[in-house]
Amino acid sequence: MGHQLSLYDQFFKVQEKLGERLNPARWDGSFNARECSFHQLAPYVGKLKSGMVRVLLEEFTKEADVVLDPFCGSGVVPLEAALLNRDAIGNDLNLYAYVLTMGKLFPPRSLEEAVRRARDVVERVETEAKREDLSGVPKWVREFFHPRTLRETLSAFRILRKQKDYFLLACLLGILHHVRPGFLSYPASHLTPYLRKKIYPRDSYPQMYEYRDLRSRLLAKVERAFSRPPAMQSFLRAHRQVYQENAMSLPLRAREIDAIISSPPYFGALDYGRDNRLRLWFLGLENYKELDKILTADDTVYLPQMKECLAEMIRVLRPDGYCVLILGDVHRNGRVRKTAEIICDLAGRTQIGERDGWVYSFKTYAILTDEIPDERRSRRNTKTTKNERILIMKKSPLSRA
Repeated sequence: MGHQLSLYDQFFKVQEKLGERLNPARWDGSFNARECSFHQLAPYVGKLKSGMVRVLLEEFTKEADVVLDPFCGSGVVPLEAALLNRDAIGNDLNLYAYVLTMGKLFPPRSLEEAVRRARDVVERVETEAKREDLSGVPKWVREFFHPRTLRETLSAFRILRKQKDYFLLACLLGILHHVRPGFLSYPASHLTPYLRKKIYPRDSYPQMYEYRDLRSRLLAKVERAFSRPPAMQSFLRAHRQVYQENAMSLPLRAREIDAIISSPPYFGALDYGRDNRLRLWFLGLENYKELDKILTADDTVYLPQMKECLAEMIRVLRPDGYCVLILGDVHRNGRVRKTAEIICDLAGRTQIGERDGWVYSFKTYAILTDEIPDERRSRRNTKTTKNERILIMKKSPLSRA
């Protein structure tokens, strides 16, 4: 029993020291005016705070390390890793997340190049848009746009998808819907696509339902995207890779990764397909419900799938490499799911044998808490996720196989 207590004492001592170094005050406040403007190419529900990610990278990695985010979402971790001269690998099954992360990691080399590419696209759009047939566009999509704007938007997506110009695709996704005049849609919410006709009825706000040209809006978006660009020479030297694979089976070699920093899906807190359904439709994914079947953290599949993901993280991580997961306590239907503790327990019971003859698992070093203020929640005045929990683990040998 005394030995058991000493292990607990050791855990809490480590946690206390990490808690002092990882004080949330280091990332409090808005980073919008301080972070690299590529972070703001397009919105994403559940986006990590870049200031927190930077602190975690500085604490648990060093220059030239290979950093993996197997659930990269909007690409905050791989982008910050590349900005800090780490090699960056992102992965996400969500097509929108893949396109957005690719756009951030593989941008034009300068504003001048970005503007030139955007002008080339809009000139083609203005020639070809009139031939776009709207009869095959679902009614729910047509409801968001003036017909002429919709033709231009369809034409631009068709051109950019064919060119695989992920940066301009991400910029276009970023101006797809909002109430502001710099966006393409009728009045709609920004993060998730809901029309706001009751708040802005057409009779009272006719100007919000007029034609919105793509040219001026896309070029203005490109200018904003380069308002605080990275130092391109060093940024482009970092190795950058993005995959669109299931995190249970990554196309990576064993022990290839120096550190993992990621935010896995929470227990049923977000519906990544539904929340991005309009953007996904323009990217060619017409049935967002199929994506939600894979990505939504349903109780029946969450734990077995996360166990497979944890085993894969152990496989690709080098021994003694850190795995830092940002998770959330989910409050729903009168139940509280302490995701960090659940994943911590699951990680401790996940083991894999390796060629060196050892069996490896994750050893937990700390679980730290950061309260989420209401202004940072994607859905305000809700109680779905009140805290972010930072689960800090290390790949450790257990015994000889």
